[in-house]
Amino acid sequence: MFINELPEECLLIIFGSINELDDLLNCYKVCRKWSHLIAERTRKVKYLTEHEGDWPDRKPFPSYPLNHVYYRTEEPIDGTFLSTLFPNLIIIEYSKGFRKKVKHEDIVPLVKKVKPLKGLIHQFVYGDSIFEYFVELEMLSYDVIGAFIGQTCANIKQLKIKDFTVSDSFSDYEHAFPNLERLCVNAEGCQDGPYGGPIFRRLKILELFFTCYADTSINYGFQFMDSCPNLQSAHVYFESNRIYVDESIKHKSLQDLVIEFYEPYWKENINWNELERLFTKYPNLKHLALWSYKSLENEYVERFVRILPNLVLLAVRGCPKVNKNAVNYVQDYNRRHGRAIKFYFDENQHEIQSDWPQLSSKREKISQGFDFMKHCFLKDFNSLPTFLVPGED
Repeated sequence: MFINELPEECLLIIFGSINELDDLLNCYKVCRKWSHLIAERTRKVKYLTEHEGDWPDRKPFPSYPLNHVYYRTEEPIDGTFLSTLFPNLIIIEYSKGFRKKVKHEDIVPLVKKVKPLKGLIHQFVYGDSIFEYFVELEMLSYDVIGAFIGQTCANIKQLKIKDFTVSDSFSDYEHAFPNLERLCVNAEGCQDGPYGGPIFRRLKILELFFTCYADTSINYGFQFMDSCPNLQSAHVYFESNRIYVDESIKHKSLQDLVIEFYEPYWKENINWNELERLFTKYPNLKHLALWSYKSLENEYVERFVRILPNLVLLAVRGCPKVNKNAVNYVQDYNRRHGRAIKFYFDENQHEIQSDWPQLSSKREKISQGFDFMKHCFLKDFNSLPTFLVPGED
């Protein structure tokens, strides 16, 4: 039997296992029957992204869901069919590789015709004008904030940005992001002073990557968090031995917090008393994770559970000074005070997956559901998803 003699239902199952853009376009050109079936298959696609190589937890030929198509070469393709094949696309990754792969005159019709298109993962190229075609953009990942700020940003709910300076960024764009709900900023080497920009009242999830190259530099990442009064979840990576803490501002909405430390051997460790002052700002914190805090000791764990009255999950990883004694203390504290705090350290990290099966450690670019705990809590900063797509199962 020839493959084309198979029933259409069987062919659709076969085509449903194809996720690479080039393969789908080649199949589309085989014959009229295949064109019809490939078009039916690609109508289910919502995400078109670049495959960035083989992550440690991914096989050489990745297994993507039906609604996800990827490209991984710069080999030119005929892009005239893209708007026809992907009418329900929600997110597209407009990388440098994609610009080499598809002609600009074929990309524009795709962006203009596909009405559901809400998300853009973009690599900055000087003079690029693709933003003018995204009139209802809700999710954006980009390199430079100033390069797109002239465009309509009122609908943006998720923003991932680089080249961010705490003291200057957003200061000139106070009304640009009134509906922002998730913000991820990478300010590596750009920490130059306190933040004095607009207040993000709708922000629910904040992810910060702040480093200080000078030993005397103060980390203002947590001071930036003070501009987000309704924040529910935060993931902070920082390299500093000094942090700015304003104890007069309390974050009563914050429930989830991950802090990832970078402690090189040539720098002093962050002062524990400063961290203790910091945690008093978050009286309703339920879930706390500390990654790679090498100077953390058992006695600090004991103080955590005392100063955080609503804590139910405390996870530390890469903290060699924490041992079984801390576990015993938490268990004893639970018995004496009627608490149910779950505590994990290097030796029992594997128990998190069984105790909290809803938490994912899978690295993925797009995660289904606007859920910080599920998609971000167990991951380091570089493994965080670019977008959390709400309303998806």
